[in-house]
Amino acid sequence: MSDQFTTVTSEGYGQRLGGSLIGMLIGLVLLPAAIGVLYWNEGRAVVAALALSRGAASVVEVNAATVDTQADGKLVHLTGPLQAATPAKDPLFGVTQDGLVRLSRDAETYQWREDSSSHSEQSLGGTKTTETTYTYRRVWSAQPINSASFKQPDGHQNPPVDVRPVIFDGGGVTLGAYRVDGAVLGKISNFGPLTPTAAPPAGYVPADGGFFHGQDPAQPAVGDVLVHFTAVPGQTVSVAAGLAGGTLTTFRDGSGYTIALAEPGVAPAAVLFQDAKHAEGQLTWILRGAGFVGILVGFLLLAGPVTTLFAVVPFLGSLAGAGAFLVALTLAVPVTLVTVGVAWVAHRPLLGGALLVGGVVALVGLQRLHPKRGVARAA
Repeated sequence: MSDQFTTVTSEGYGQRLGGSLIGMLIGLVLLPAAIGVLYWNEGRAVVAALALSRGAASVVEVNAATVDTQADGKLVHLTGPLQAATPAKDPLFGVTQDGLVRLSRDAETYQWREDSSSHSEQSLGGTKTTETTYTYRRVWSAQPINSASFKQPDGHQNPPVDVRPVIFDGGGVTLGAYRVDGAVLGKISNFGPLTPTAAPPAGYVPADGGFFHGQDPAQPAVGDVLVHFTAVPGQTVSVAAGLAGGTLTTFRDGSGYTIALAEPGVAPAAVLFQDAKHAEGQLTWILRGAGFVGILVGFLLLAGPVTTLFAVVPFLGSLAGAGAFLVALTLAVPVTLVTVGVAWVAHRPLLGGALLVGGVVALVGLQRLHPKRGVARAA
């Protein structure tokens, strides 16, 4: 079920121009910040790739059955049974089970959520009228939704969220003969569904493989709570991590990069490091994308006052906006590429230099092609 609330606001030409000037100031901050993120990300990626390559080349194989004192202080790889001396337990709900290494409580509260959609029209003189429709729906959410910030909070108040998602680890966790610290244990995340066998606490009833707090699970009301559990039981696990006094912990590379890898089942060290490189590569591309978008938005904000000047005539304003986007895109692409190239030169001079030289050669070659095409057409 949902309901809607609509508002209509009008912004004069002077207000719009003032807002665009503020946006330009934001762009002046956003643009160098995005460039900085791109540069930092390339350096981070190089450090991670080199550290993982060094780790893969230097990792020491040890037997999980006995502690190898000769490998103390080194990066080690082993496969063995992961067990907990004391099973993980949720103290609030009393949920536990023999052999649980990790236990996750997934709690959701039924709350109001506000969504909005806007439609704007510009009129001669630069006035902009915006119609915004706010839609209120009741949804299950693991995070608290602040209803005080709603456009229409009356009738859509959310109560405090008392039960939150949390992960509990078992005590005395070992991998064969080795102790496992929290940093390495946190890398083991193959949680599977767990149906509680304990009776629910007061106010809760069994529902949908978990616990429900409210009047009717089929017709929840705002403030009702639904709790599910997932867990990691004792199992065979492969780990690549540092060894310190019989404890598996994070290994710090000479660059400062930390290594703590873990996967369920039997996985050779090469597979662990390859998967880690793949994950780092994905993060690198995500941050590259974020940096590019930041640069694009920064240029658009810088062009805001110019496009707003043309907004006196709606048609001209639309053309100016489209032109500003094309110019911003045209600038954002080379700035992104140059930033990435400079970062590679700084961190990998030979490869980065080759990339920059190749880019310049390609650009010069394209420029020389244009006159030839023109001559061919004339002929």
